[in-house]
Amino acid sequence: MGKKNKFKPEAEQPKPAAPAPAPQQQQQQGHQAAPRASTSSGASGSGGQQGGGGWQKQGGQGGQGGQGWGGQQKPSQGQQGHPPLQQQRAQSGNQQGQQGQGGQGGYQQRPQGQQGQGGYGQRPQGQQGQGGQGGYQQRPQGQQGQGGYGQRPQGQQGQGGQGGYQQRPQGQGEPGGYQQRQQGQGGTGGYQQRQQGQGGQGGPGGYQQRQQGQGAQQGRGPPQQQQPLMPQIPGSIKRGTIGKPGQVAVNYLDIDMSKMPPKAYHYDVKIMPERPKKFFRQAFEQYRIDQLQGAVAAFDGRASCYSVDKLPLKTQNSEVTVTDRNGRTLKYTVEIKETADSEVDLKSLNNYMTERIFDKPMRAMQCMEVVMASPCHNKAIRAGRSFFKMAEPGQRRELDDGYEALVGLYQAVMLGDKPFLNVDISHKSFPIAMPVIEYLERYGLKAKINNTTNLDHSRRYIEPFLRGINVVYTPPQSFATAPRVYKVNGLSQSPASSQTFEQEGKKLTIVDYFKSRNFKLQFPQLHCLHVGPPAKNILLPIELCTIEAGQPLNRKDGATQVANMIKFAATSTNERKAKIMHLLNFFQHNLDPTISRFGIRIANNFIVVSTRTLNAPQVEYQGNKWCGVRNGSWRMDNMRFLEPKQKAHKWAIVYCDPPYGRKLHFSQVGDFERQMFNQSKTVNVTLADKAEIRTFRDDRNLDDVFYDLKRSQHDLAFVIIPQAGASYDTIKQKAELQHGILTQCIKQFTVERKLNPQTIGNILLKVNSKLNGINHKLKDDPKLPMLKNAMYLGADVTHPSPDQCEIPSVVGVAASHDPYGAAYNMQYRLQRSALEEIEDMESITLAHLRVYQQYRKSYPEHILYYRDGVSDGQFPKIKNEELKGIYAACAKAGCKPKVCCVIVVKRHHTRFFPNGEPSQYNKFNNVDPGTVVDRTIVHPNEMQFFMVSHQSIQGTAKPTRYNVIENTGNLDIDLLQQLTYNLCHMFPRCNRSVSYPAPAYLAHLVAARGRVYLTGSTRFLDLKKEYAKRTIVPEFMKTNPMYFV
Repeated sequence: MGKKNKFKPEAEQPKPAAPAPAPQQQQQQGHQAAPRASTSSGASGSGGQQGGGGWQKQGGQGGQGGQGWGGQQKPSQGQQGHPPLQQQRAQSGNQQGQQGQGGQGGYQQRPQGQQGQGGYGQRPQGQQGQGGQGGYQQRPQGQQGQGGYGQRPQGQQGQGGQGGYQQRPQGQGEPGGYQQRQQGQGGTGGYQQRQQGQGGQGGPGGYQQRQQGQGAQQGRGPPQQQQPLMPQIPGSIKRGTIGKPGQVAVNYLDIDMSKMPPKAYHYDVKIMPERPKKFFRQAFEQYRIDQLQGAVAAFDGRASCYSVDKLPLKTQNSEVTVTDRNGRTLKYTVEIKETADSEVDLKSLNNYMTERIFDKPMRAMQCMEVVMASPCHNKAIRAGRSFFKMAEPGQRRELDDGYEALVGLYQAVMLGDKPFLNVDISHKSFPIAMPVIEYLERYGLKAKINNTTNLDHSRRYIEPFLRGINVVYTPPQSFATAPRVYKVNGLSQSPASSQTFEQEGKKLTIVDYFKSRNFKLQFPQLHCLHVGPPAKNILLPIELCTIEAGQPLNRKDGATQVANMIKFAATSTNERKAKIMHLLNFFQHNLDPTISRFGIRIANNFIVVSTRTLNAPQVEYQGNKWCGVRNGSWRMDNMRFLEPKQKAHKWAIVYCDPPYGRKLHFSQVGDFERQMFNQSKTVNVTLADKAEIRTFRDDRNLDDVFYDLKRSQHDLAFVIIPQAGASYDTIKQKAELQHGILTQCIKQFTVERKLNPQTIGNILLKVNSKLNGINHKLKDDPKLPMLKNAMYLGADVTHPSPDQCEIPSVVGVAASHDPYGAAYNMQYRLQRSALEEIEDMESITLAHLRVYQQYRKSYPEHILYYRDGVSDGQFPKIKNEELKGIYAACAKAGCKPKVCCVIVVKRHHTRFFPNGEPSQYNKFNNVDPGTVVDRTIVHPNEMQFFMVSHQSIQGTAKPTRYNVIENTGNLDIDLLQQLTYNLCHMFPRCNRSVSYPAPAYLAHLVAARGRVYLTGSTRFLDLKKEYAKRTIVPEFMKTNPMYFV
């Protein structure tokens, strides 16, 4: 008897998606071979059973030839069932084969009437008696040989183990899903491609291709790296098929939920008083031990807890006492009551496969998230979804300015073909715990403090750091009180020696007050810290305060911090994996009592998934010249831009000549002019022989210069930004909102130090696009023709950082208006802060459609909408509101294009970890550009995929996740993936493939430009009026639609 699947309770056997055609089957009689399963290719022991495809395993083989997945690997604890990235072949198994086996083709199509079914192959009709059908499909009961992920119906005979991804406990007869086969075992090989006309043959080794008409015995060639892809669940969304197959590890861990109870209970937790919240966990823990008889419950730190057992709820308000690390005691009352719908269906984590994304088993996932976090809270600081471990002594990574970088473990439960735990590292800056005096000496003043030090002059540097930080105030011993933690509001108005306050009707200075209590301040001339509730006016001497350890801050990092952080965080995939494993060892999830009580175990190594690497497109320049893309970039040697505008453009160079201070030398300006002109000829950008050279003293003077240039019809002004004085933002506001003149900014530092052909070449890429030229296009592949007459639309919304809530969000939308997806026009809008969806989508789309119609003389047949910056929960809003706006605009314009909406997600923690070590060509050991993953880790019922389209310059490459939420033209997934990859090569600023498609990237630039227009204002009362004040000169937008690159 085949064993029943112990890992899935009977209750939740899903209904078969579509019953397989009943095979003509011959029962295996009396053939009780050891129940070792042969992966795939229906190699069942008795003669005459025809092969099944896909991932299926069939039982009891007597002397079949060949061997499956290679040498059996003894599964390590907690992580059975994933093969290493490279399959090793075992040495045995070429016995001669079973008669009449209709082996299985990899992904190949079989002609009619042939037995045995191919993995993905399509089965023609009228095929004779096929045993066991492939794919991931479920079998009706009583049928022999069962396919991949299907669940095993009861009472099936002689069946050796079932495939699928499941984990098997050790010592069990059949190997689990992905596991490798022991030596000397029969069974045909994994995914091989079998050609026609083979006589009963001994199974092949691993993934090898078999030539035609071959007899029984098969010699074994060297192992090949080509692994075809995993078959698909019938009825699920079609996945891509093109590209070179391979495998890669992903930072997801298998979750073994075989012992998880079917339900948990959800309780509301109310803790009073509501502040301070940071001791809620301690209070709950105390209550759990005292009142709940130590029952195991997972608390989320705020207002919910989950338990597998019904908790013994007592109704009286129970008080608990908590002691903080400074020895102060706080009293809380804890109340726990059942929620209205207290049962959480944990089984839904196994059977969500049949539902759509927005019906994910959210409650069960929230419960899992809280449970999985339980080992982390006691050992680390939580910030967002990550747990940061304090630096070990002597291991601190300082970022300058008084901050240090801490490494944290990010974890989240993800739904792919089954639930996984996504684990990654995150980095965050924390203020270093030290006395405030030490902070001032090392970072604030960068000088020793003595009794003449005055903070008045350096206030503006010190206050931004101290404001909002928690400090521990340690009173002098003579006060005999415990230390306390306060939040800093800023510095006092005057130093401690002169700052007064009232006590019992008398005015006292801070110094006198401490003197009266037997304490002499060491630095009376320093200001005090104003702390606590601002109304209360609590002032503390700086020398008695220390910055509290481990406080995550919600503030924007400064430029030096960011630069230092990147140096620390950008590591190769191998180092990143080692850091993740180090943190997993530190937290020890599987030893946690809460996780154990919920019957969960996590594997201790990454899962391995199938990948496909798409071919890079070829890039076309002028005169039908082609250029190959290698490793995500290409060289434009001796090539000329595809379509420059032929007229000689009048151009000017504008630089700052201040009355005093550092000046730019005139000879350097002349040098810049000469180099720019010479190099522009080689790439075919036509500039007039001479540039007009103008200087300006200050912002006001710049207006006059722009006015003159506009009047004399200059096409372009190069503006050299001085180190001090007119900023980039001021220049762009004046040029685009007031005068309507095209500018290209360059830093003075670049002109003085870095003028080389490469810099000039990069500037010319931008200049040609701004002057309505087209830099390059892509060669169309006849095998996969791209869309004709399509408008590529990209949209992004940038929000202000958490500490600037009064600034509005900026919407940026870019749309193409040429045949190649190379020329774009823009629209921007202001909308209320933190609003995720674009309110004004209809008017924006209408404007883009009109521009498209002016250039192309027709409306588009397809709109491909790439939307950036949306979180998963917002997908329905985009569909209901933004797409509605797009359809309304199309109706107004009188056209009916087919719309495909792709959400571009960069804010996730999925990373790919290839085998091997970093090399000189791949310094960080990343996957190749064009790598796509759309199996295993994506939700089975959604059209989504991960793609790495760029070569990462530093650190581990971040794949972009694409979710297709609307596809009225039924574009094929292969076409969509290749098209998306191709559009990553169309970003005009560089000759490299970028990490997401050009329309979305350009939308990001549009939104950034919109944000530039807001600089200098702090109050935004009526956004419509504010937008009207910042309208881009209409004529300018018409003549240079792509001015924003």
